[in-house]
Amino acid sequence: MPFFNVFLRTLGFLIGITVFIILLNLLFYIFPEEKENFDFVEGDKESNNIIAILDLNGPIINNFNQSLVGDLFEFITPNRVENYLSNLKKIKPNILIIKINSPGGTVTATASLEKIINDFKKENKIEIYFYSNEILASGGYWVATSGDKIYANYGSIIGSIGVSGPSWYYFDKPISVSRGIIGQKIETKNGIKVYDQNAGTSKDLYNPFRKPKDEELNHLNEIVMEIYDDFLIKVSNARKIEINILKNEIGALIYSATQAKEKFLIDDILDIDLLIDRIIKDKNFIDYKILKMNVSESLISKYLVNYFDVKNSKICNKLNSNFVSIFPYFLNNC
Repeated sequence: MPFFNVFLRTLGFLIGITVFIILLNLLFYIFPEEKENFDFVEGDKESNNIIAILDLNGPIINNFNQSLVGDLFEFITPNRVENYLSNLKKIKPNILIIKINSPGGTVTATASLEKIINDFKKENKIEIYFYSNEILASGGYWVATSGDKIYANYGSIIGSIGVSGPSWYYFDKPISVSRGIIGQKIETKNGIKVYDQNAGTSKDLYNPFRKPKDEELNHLNEIVMEIYDDFLIKVSNARKIEINILKNEIGALIYSATQAKEKFLIDDILDIDLLIDRIIKDKNFIDYKILKMNVSESLISKYLVNYFDVKNSKICNKLNSNFVSIFPYFLNNC
């Protein structure tokens, strides 16, 4: 009898948790998680001299089917930014400041985001300034080259102009693989046989139980170098820095804001208020108004965000399995 009581209580608890999760997911579908609009911040509300501010934070990725966890912390997707800019077209600002803090992201998402911003800039004949007060690295810096100028606050991290290919583990001569409560265990020494059904040379390229061939590694490296060369050209054209200097002197290191300015990776070091003051002065605005994108998260998201870790999300999986331009420390933390 005590066993059945414990069993029924446990079953009831599990059913309750399941119902709670189902109801929570329904709430996410019924009530929109975000409400996007540009709010008046300061200045003359009737002014036609408009400075708009758009905040972008997190790794840059393409949209995917988001799990409950995957949508609870900040990240940047091309589709989201395209929606923001679509709303901004109605306002017709003179200047757009994109405040961006990003360690980088996947190459495809970064390239898409850069194109979206470039197209918006050309179609609307608007000046775009990028500003970072924390980190502007790898894919984040790649995107920033689409702007007219790049600014950063003191203490920001700038740079990491490089590209990484997908990584995988190779277990040399494995004899057993087991999983337990403390994680995965793999023992290696001559013995285990691995059987695969693949059609096409190198179809099993990321098989962790075989060593990659030299020609396969060379092929992957060619892809990485192709993307890297494009990255260098973009930075060189935008910042007027010779490619050989980018390759041999700047490299894929990260720099402080002061060092980045000395190497011409950014235009100046200042806080956001001073940047706005400079724009007003340079443009001779007698009057102006500042609008800022307001993204209001749902109460559910704000409540749950404290209970999940970035390592549990699909974003890290996406970064680990793609060609990426991302600050290495962030990728390693995944």
